[in-house]
Amino acid sequence: MAGLPPTYEKADIIQPGGRPIPEALEPRMGTYFIQHGDIRLRIMLANAAVDEPRGSIIFSPGRTEFIEKYLETATDFIERGFNILIVDPRGQGLSDRLLEDKMKSYVDSFQDYADDLAYVAEELNSLLPKPHIVMGHSMGGTIALQAVLSGVINPSAVVCSAPMLGLYDLDTPIMKWAIRGLSALGLKAKNLPFQKQRNGLPIPFNINKLTSDKDRYRHWAAYFQTSPRLRVGPPTYGWIVQALKSMAWVNRNAGELNIPCLIVAAGADPIVDPASNEEFAAKARASFKVVPGALHELFLERDVYRDQFFETFETFLEKNAL
Repeated sequence: MAGLPPTYEKADIIQPGGRPIPEALEPRMGTYFIQHGDIRLRIMLANAAVDEPRGSIIFSPGRTEFIEKYLETATDFIERGFNILIVDPRGQGLSDRLLEDKMKSYVDSFQDYADDLAYVAEELNSLLPKPHIVMGHSMGGTIALQAVLSGVINPSAVVCSAPMLGLYDLDTPIMKWAIRGLSALGLKAKNLPFQKQRNGLPIPFNINKLTSDKDRYRHWAAYFQTSPRLRVGPPTYGWIVQALKSMAWVNRNAGELNIPCLIVAAGADPIVDPASNEEFAAKARASFKVVPGALHELFLERDVYRDQFFETFETFLEKNAL
């Protein structure tokens, strides 16, 4: 990929069974490691498929996710004229894991995720034409919003897909008290019990909560099935405590958001409560769209749902002259 800094160590890209990278993306992308403090982060940068880019997408994936999951989505964005930067969150993908047991999902603070995203964007600023649009899915949406609201990154807009702003079952007073109490007792590195994905392997399609698209689900699942180093287990008590803290902080500060924002909720989401997305959007004076019938993973969903995200995205850009 032309224009990438030669000083960064090249990183692997996982291709289960030799699966090809999308034809439009492969010659325009590179994957690299960038050191942020004591954490090595894997990043992907891809150039727009046009001579004059419309801007840059700075993307944060959700919990357990990794760059390769978004290769199709990255292709969509470069074909729409954007450069795109994706960062494997610390503790996930091929970024450094944080505990001796590399399968455990853990973070000291969601601000660490936000700081990582901001640091990489600043490091690669010369390769990211403006306007900058910070974007995230699920956990990544929370990270994107925390990064903007905490002031560590200053984009022209922020766009979130099913941002994790209210979790079914966990975001209740009793569960908050129990989880924080257990974490305080020294169990923060212990996995939350009764989780189906204990070994980091995907559950069968017919009981998944992510997507109704069987082919996209199988493609996503193949990464975990063939590449153990991508696997992440269930959340630890410590991760949940920090997630609850971040969600509360982001929701509490919604009114401080002073740039254009788009929140797209999945109407049939069984993980993130769509009502939490709508409530945040109202407080933040953000544009809001719900995709009726879609499960949690809008970018992995069937085209009938997925296309609605991109249509809404383009309308949002036009409305805000971006």
